[in-house]
Amino acid sequence: MTAAKPNHLKARRLLLDHLDRHPDRTVGDDLDPAEAGVVGDTRHAAGGDSYHLGRDRIRARAGRDRYSVDESRRDRDGLDDHASAMDIGFFRVGTPRGTFDLYDFNAWLIPLCRSGDPDTADLREVIYSPDGRTVRRWDRLNRRTTGDDSHLTHTHLSEHRDADGHRMIRLATRWLRHIGLIPEEDATMTKAEFLAMLRDEDVRAALAGAMLQTDGLIPAPPGNRSTDGSVNTHWSLASYAQWTYRHLLDARAAIVTLATRDEVDEVALARALAPMLAAALPGDRDDLTPAELQQAIVGALRELAATAPSA
Repeated sequence: MTAAKPNHLKARRLLLDHLDRHPDRTVGDDLDPAEAGVVGDTRHAAGGDSYHLGRDRIRARAGRDRYSVDESRRDRDGLDDHASAMDIGFFRVGTPRGTFDLYDFNAWLIPLCRSGDPDTADLREVIYSPDGRTVRRWDRLNRRTTGDDSHLTHTHLSEHRDADGHRMIRLATRWLRHIGLIPEEDATMTKAEFLAMLRDEDVRAALAGAMLQTDGLIPAPPGNRSTDGSVNTHWSLASYAQWTYRHLLDARAAIVTLATRDEVDEVALARALAPMLAAALPGDRDDLTPAELQQAIVGALRELAATAPSA
């Protein structure tokens, strides 16, 4: 028997607690329990293929793949007796921040999906309407672009079957915070909470990307220019690392060439060493120029040569 995942039930309960303003009766602008479905009804079962169905109700269809199973390894590996989707019916609610309805929710969610927000990482698809007149579909696998007209008045969210549903809770919570129905998250975080967050692979990837790709962190070397010719005053960490690595390779090649000679020219050797050492210095150092560094190395090498024992 197909069952709902516990986290999907928690997300559903969270939405109903705040969007079903008249829980004792059916009201047009409320999100009523019948409009927040997880496990598929007889119509879904008759179709034989839906993220609202678990393994026990999925069946092969002649000449067609089971799209909710066969198109993704995450679905094939995660197939069990749980449904992996949730519907959100039409609602309209007023808050101190304004009036919001299902189409506002869609307009908030779809950009998160398209931008790769970590909380959408488990979503396979969202079938929705932007305006109550047309139906569209965001599909992670880019297989489909629309859906049937029932989605004019409800939004369908499918998660890959190997997901446990915790991100659905995160999305529901963020939406309710966004429209002001629950308080904003406390900005403080304990060490334990931070470490727990870092266990999420998507969070780690986003953090690493921000650290490496954020521009304007490190002063660029004097005279550096972008590809369009404009002066580039600051770099990202990734750009600085690439520049340093390239100069280190160039310096190493020059040093290897000099070291294979019978007689080493200390001035040439110092000239080869200077870029390597200068590249390793912080970009905002202005108390020691490459020329001064080169002069110091020349002096040191000459002193070393003068004190070396004769062959």
